[in-house]
Amino acid sequence: MLRRRGKRTLTPAMLEAREELMQSPPDCPDKYALLNVLRALPRTLGLTRNAYLLLLRMVEKTPVESWEMLKTPFIYAHNSTLMSWTGLSLTALRRAVRDLADAKMLVPCDGRNGQRGKRWQGAEGEIQVGFNLSSLRYRWPVLLEKLEEEKRRRSQIVFLRDAIADLNEMVRRAADASGDQTIAMEAARIMRLRRGTEQTDTLTGYYDAMKMLLSEVQTQVKPVDKSAENTILLAQNDINCTPETAPMDANSGTHYTERKNNQTLDAVIVAPKRRDRIETMRRAGQADQSDMGEGRERSALRGFKGTAMFYLSVCPDLRDLCPTSTPSQAELVNAAEQLSGQIGISYQSWRVGCAILGQFESAVAVIVMAARRDHGETIRQPDAYFRSLINRGARNTLFLDRSLYALRDHHAVERVDMQPPPSRMPRFRSKKRGEMHA
Repeated sequence: MLRRRGKRTLTPAMLEAREELMQSPPDCPDKYALLNVLRALPRTLGLTRNAYLLLLRMVEKTPVESWEMLKTPFIYAHNSTLMSWTGLSLTALRRAVRDLADAKMLVPCDGRNGQRGKRWQGAEGEIQVGFNLSSLRYRWPVLLEKLEEEKRRRSQIVFLRDAIADLNEMVRRAADASGDQTIAMEAARIMRLRRGTEQTDTLTGYYDAMKMLLSEVQTQVKPVDKSAENTILLAQNDINCTPETAPMDANSGTHYTERKNNQTLDAVIVAPKRRDRIETMRRAGQADQSDMGEGRERSALRGFKGTAMFYLSVCPDLRDLCPTSTPSQAELVNAAEQLSGQIGISYQSWRVGCAILGQFESAVAVIVMAARRDHGETIRQPDAYFRSLINRGARNTLFLDRSLYALRDHHAVERVDMQPPPSRMPRFRSKKRGEMHA
């Protein structure tokens, strides 16, 4: 740290920012693109509120053409002008400028004698005094990474809030059925608290608490006693029963007509025997593809059998979400549900996927998407991508087994590359013919 009496104290970060200006920037974003990114990151930049507002006002006051390539975005303003822009006092303004300089968001350019008191705009060929904002060009890749993290965090927040609301509806119905208003009031309290926080850990705790309330209220629901209703139905059947008649012989089958019984029988169709009738119904059931739930004829996995360790190996993000190192299938589905919110899939899309593909198949689809993102593939709109997978699964054209085989091969290649090469020891030939010794 460079301390000088009556002059600005230069920290190592400020000196690095000055040296950075001598190199070419990685990118030159325009003014409004930079403003949009900064406005989307009010809490993740690590700046105080005054420093953040001051940075926004400085970028807003710069000309648009100054952010073009080979030009320097520079802000020239007196302290009184900066105070009028932000409404800060002189002490707060100086503290905000120091915070921005330590964060390498700007470079203060002081006067000829190095003092920071007065500010004037130099003419051509003279040193310009003010604040150089070119440092934001060097922070641009970091800002984009923070923006992606913020988008994932917000998607996870929306996902958790929707999941808590969905569980609250189930808890309310079960509480009304059991008459337990205490649980219903607790669920309503959690619903109010979920709006007052944006911390994912806190929302996850609220989600777990709501799941515990649901399990508790479901155990209190008493089964409906249908003995009296069954007795009434049996009595009605006994009254309305048909008297016994002589059975038909083996050679005569039941006749079904195409017209009413009181008309002339133009066409007579003999019903097939029992075995033939069962085979006909089975073929008709196989031909009907209207059921798109978990009981479909062919799953999206196509018979692929993967263990929990396999899914944890191809998608390491699941390890932090699973309660144990060897999770069960239900625990794997719960972890994938939380992971879907982290990668940008909405809770409504997750519910639709569980209804069409099935819970485990939807979890595997989320795992495949997360694994592809880890390998460097770009999924710009994860929610739309997941819905496209659901549509393919509804048309029975989704093949998750192919993606899983590819991930398995890729993981095997990575493991081989990480293994150290075998050591080669020198070998010497002994006197006896054919014997080798290390």
